[in-house]
Amino acid sequence: MKETLKGTYARLGSVILNKNGRFFENRERDLEYLRLLDCNRMLYNFRAAFGVENKCEPLGGWEEPKGLLRGHSTGHFLSALALAYDATGEEIFKEKMDYIVSELRKLQKMCGGRARDFVTKASLENPGEELWSRDVSCWGEGFLSAYSPDQFALLELGVKYNKIWAPYYTLHKIMAGLTDCYTRGKNDEALECVIGIADWVNDRLSALDAEKRKEMWSLYIAGEFGGIATTLTELYEITGDVKHLQTAKMFDNDNIFPPLSRGEDAIANRHANQHIPQALGALEEYLATGESYYYDIGKNFFDIVTQNHMYSIGGVGQAESFRDSKKLAANIKGATNCETCAAYNMMKTARLLYSLDPTNAKYMDYYERAMINQILASQSPEVTPFRHNGVTYMLPIGPGAEKEYSDDYQNFTCCHGTGMENHVKYQDASFFETEDAVFVNQYIPSRLAGETEIAIDIDFPRSEGTITVSGAKDRRIYFRVPTWTENPFDLPMEGRYAYLDHKGGEIETVNVKFDYSVRLEFTPDELDEKRIASVLCGPFVMVTADDREEFITIKNDFVADENEVKLWNDGLEFIPMYKMHGRKYHTYFIIE
Repeated sequence: MKETLKGTYARLGSVILNKNGRFFENRERDLEYLRLLDCNRMLYNFRAAFGVENKCEPLGGWEEPKGLLRGHSTGHFLSALALAYDATGEEIFKEKMDYIVSELRKLQKMCGGRARDFVTKASLENPGEELWSRDVSCWGEGFLSAYSPDQFALLELGVKYNKIWAPYYTLHKIMAGLTDCYTRGKNDEALECVIGIADWVNDRLSALDAEKRKEMWSLYIAGEFGGIATTLTELYEITGDVKHLQTAKMFDNDNIFPPLSRGEDAIANRHANQHIPQALGALEEYLATGESYYYDIGKNFFDIVTQNHMYSIGGVGQAESFRDSKKLAANIKGATNCETCAAYNMMKTARLLYSLDPTNAKYMDYYERAMINQILASQSPEVTPFRHNGVTYMLPIGPGAEKEYSDDYQNFTCCHGTGMENHVKYQDASFFETEDAVFVNQYIPSRLAGETEIAIDIDFPRSEGTITVSGAKDRRIYFRVPTWTENPFDLPMEGRYAYLDHKGGEIETVNVKFDYSVRLEFTPDELDEKRIASVLCGPFVMVTADDREEFITIKNDFVADENEVKLWNDGLEFIPMYKMHGRKYHTYFIIE
């Protein structure tokens, strides 16, 4: 029995950001980057793979012409363009999206043969690209990537990272971008394109037995496939073709799914972002099938991560991997914690879980934590001629770490890709609507337009303001009360939500005053028998500028600034993580 969502999130275009503050400023920097990014450079590796002449410069970083992950950023670019078009309605974003989709479709139509019949001339012993195919007539109908199918064939032979690099991951990014172009960008050709790829994947994988696939998905990074199960399941929901759901299930990771379904921590010491999207895929499969097994995987995964592996900013991992359960202090290492992509996918997981259980505020508590303290903090506020949307790969939390940002063309990574998306969709989980109610979950200064209008006038990061509700329909308006504050509304409570029964035709204003009290969040483990904690003020993780590369010892004795979100402790100034830029800083401290 198919499961259904309990409501819908307000679409991006119906939530208008107030034209002030960091959310709006970050979004404008990202939008300007998307406007200037050269579509032909983003197509360079695809055209090169298909033997089509390029008349522009290639990209750098992981997208350089010999990079084994090349092509994935073009998928992110398509998603970002679709999000930007959905959010703003600006035609430039649709024009760029439509152009790239059209050019990719032309390349895809060049492919011939059957996917399962493709055989690589490379081998386990010699996987080098000099042996890869240049003959598109044998790549398989529907194939589309920025390199030939040889990486997929080499994965089947058991070739490991870094001789190959996550071919199904790259394919997923392209598929996800095309799907977003169809659902958000109203581009029908994108649907034709993604169906072609999905059919190729089905034919290739159905020629393998389940044990071979299990072996492939166990491989570190080489077997990483991102959220491809999510996209394939969405494609089934769009088309009704059960083949796509069958293909999605081919990516069920039997190395971790059974123990996760039982609530066991099966992710310790595994690559973080290799597995987070797999839990998201399981939840999407639950929606398509109603099988509780998939829901248990996704829900348990989220709980295990947030209870056992999460740092205070909402980020996870050290050197891209989860470490031992509840061993956080022991793994705070300089600049190698909290990959930004991992937060991007954890937020997607929280967002989907909430839509299945909209009175459970813990999912939106996590979303807020990661959005404010990792995603908002991951973009450079400084624009240069070569860096318009500079974003972090890691969001470092180690002592004396400093944020490092990508530039426009030469530092492409996975997080540069998600960074193109992150800052145009801040309001993506702000309002959740059912037939009779609206849930206000994120207090970003913005206005919901539609049948019910809600204006959030809180001058972020200040702690007080107003929320105004209007509209012709009677509806109950729920306001999430975050765990870090007492009820900030003069309204009754129901669970973790205050509520207002709005009468149609009336305009009602609710006063808001959040409690920005100071608290310490300790890691579960000690470090050399010393307690380690992060400092929070309201929703903000507070950091202090300091060059020392050893943990600083402080007392739990803070003085709050009366005019802004700022703390003082024995001469040290603490500011929110999102404001720290251009200096080395500390996020965790030894507490006396």
